[in-house]
Parts: sequence; structure tokens; C-alpha cells
Amino acid sequence: MKKLLFITLLLITSLFAFTGCSKKNGDGSDPASISKSKLVGKWLYVKFVEDGDTETFSNGEYFQLNENGTAYDSIDGDNAKWSLSGNKITFIVDGEPNIATVEKLTSSELIISTNDEGETSTAYFKK
Repeated sequence: MKKLLFITLLLITSLFAFTGCSKKNGDGSDPASISKSKLVGKWLYVKFVEDGDTETFSNGEYFQLNENGTAYDSIDGDNAKWSLSGNKITFIVDGEPNIATVEKLTSSELIISTNDEGETSTAYFKK
């Protein structure tokens, strides 16, 4: 009887151990899953959220990240240089560094945010 009780407790403990393990959600928010090759390409603006205000886009505005470390923003006509470290993208525009955090990256969706003096801005893109 003690042996059966021990085996039952062992099975229940094993069940809880396996169901308690978390899985990655696969949304691309893990810094290890972010690579330069996944970021390279033409990303269409979907929306931009800043201080609770949302601006949506539907006229083909885009952000281009090139493999050679250059970038182009069609909204401002800005050219930049960019580099990636973990989930942080550093953009150099007119000699000034701007750091953005990749919140989500999949083959068809990119979400990046910046925090400038306590104000958070989030940009949503699609390929």
C-alpha cells in the first residue's frame, strides 16, 4: 500500500512539475530571438501611440532597415544608421543616438517603443 501511495504521489508531483514549466510565447519578445536578419526589410507603419494619442497609417508610409546598417523613414525623409544589441536598436540620426526597444518581432509584425524623459512612444509595423 505504501508503495502504491508513493508511486501515486510521484506521478502527481511529476505532473505538476511539467505543467508548471512556462513556455516561450513565441511573440518575438525574447531578446535572444531578435536578429538583424529578422529586422531587415521594409516595414509599413500601422499605428503610432504616444501619450495616449494614436495615429493610424494607410498611405504606404514605411520604415526601411537595410542589411548594411542604414535606415530610411518615409514619413520624415530621414536617413539613419542602425545597430542591434539584444532587443535594443540604436538609431543614429544627424549624429544623435536614439534607442528603441523591440517589444515584438515576427516575420510579419514589428513593435518598437522608446522612452524619452518618461514619455513612451510605441510604433506598430507590418511587412
